[in-house]
Formats: sequence, C-alpha cells, structure tokens
Amino acid sequence: MMSGDRLSPTRRLALGALVLVAAAVGFAAGRFLLRPAGSAPQPIAFNHLLHVEEVGMECATCHEHFASGEHAGLPGIDLCLTCHEEPMTESPEERRLIELAGIDPSPAFIKLFRMPDHVYYSHRRHTVVAGLECSTCHGPIASTTAPPQAALVRITMQMCIDCHEKNDVTGDCSACHR
Repeated sequence: MMSGDRLSPTRRLALGALVLVAAAVGFAAGRFLLRPAGSAPQPIAFNHLLHVEEVGMECATCHEHFASGEHAGLPGIDLCLTCHEEPMTESPEERRLIELAGIDPSPAFIKLFRMPDHVYYSHRRHTVVAGLECSTCHGPIASTTAPPQAALVRITMQMCIDCHEKNDVTGDCSACHR
C-alpha cells in the first residue's frame, strides 16, 4: 500500500473489530492462566473449626510467618506432630497424619493463593500494620471442617483497590506492583 492510500471505512471497522477480538482473547487467556489452581488436594483433611474455634489455636500457630513475612507460610506435618506425635483421638485423619509422618515428616500443605510475579504483597503489612483479620482475604476458613479445594475468596485487583480506598491507604500503583 502506498503512503497516499487509505483504508476504506469498512476495512478500518473490520481491523478495529479484529483488534478488539484479539484483545478479548488475550484478556480471557490471561485470566485463565493466572487463576488459582482448580483443585489443591491437601495431604490431610485439616479441620480448622476444631483447631481454631474449639481448641482456640491462633492462625500464627500453623502459619508462623503471617506477622513477619510476605507469605504467612504453610505448616509441614512435622509441625502437627508437636501435638499429635501420639494419637489424641480415634480420627482417621489423625491416623493418616501419623502415617504420613512415618513416610516423610515434612510434606507441606498446598498453597491455594497465587499472586502474579509483578504483585508485591506482605502479610505483615496487612495483618500487623493494618490490623486486618485473616477472614478479610481468606473468608470463613476458620469455620471449615476440611480444607477447601480452592480459595474461599477470589482476590482481585478491584478487591484490593476497594479496601485501600475504604481504609484511606495509598492507591499508588508502585506500592503493590513492581
């Protein structure tokens, strides 16, 4: 095509539609590829309700870095053994825990939340500095009797923006995106 030639309105419309379709496909593919794993089978069916609400354990007992690091941390079975080296109940899950410990004392639970590499998130900043409750982002996890197969709350950028605006926290992109 020569420099003086122009696309007809029909061709410009078709080209614009093609660009929009390509953008929509790219957006959908990104949402699909960055979503949390569809299923995360855990090594044992940990009962949060029993441990948190009935026994009174704090989240920090098992998620020991929630107040000091970027990630809260997931417990290994070796941590469970600090209380369950000997069976405390007739629970099949407790027997499975002790059985797994004999095979490998440290298989970790599987992470349900995934942040894109360009997102910086600090549990310490949100739990200690801002004083957010775990349920703000993790939903009613403390009342579950078995591990969910996927995150109970879908964390989105809009969810974070809404929370930052509500709590008068910076909306500067570089605070969270690096």
